[in-house]
Amino acid sequence: MMNHGKIFGTTSMGERGQVVIPSEAREELGIKSGEKFVVFGDARKGTVILVKSEIMNKFANFFFNKSKRFEKIAKEIFEKTEAEVEEEEKEE
Repeated sequence: MMNHGKIFGTTSMGERGQVVIPSEAREELGIKSGEKFVVFGDARKGTVILVKSEIMNKFANFFFNKSKRFEKIAKEIFEKTEAEVEEEEKEE
């Protein structure tokens, strides 16, 4: 069974815009001092989401690796299609 999340309590923002992540969340999620995050938000829904930068880097690498494969497949299809068109033109 996949665990999609957990409520760790509440927090508030200080005068300088700092938000404290509850200690239970830091411990369970392995968040260390100085950890970098990518911040997502939706003003309409009033949500803020923090994602560890290392996770976003892994996702980006995965995405770019997959896109390289996709580009290679697309190129092979395009080249095959071009060759087929040239053959058909020769037959005409």
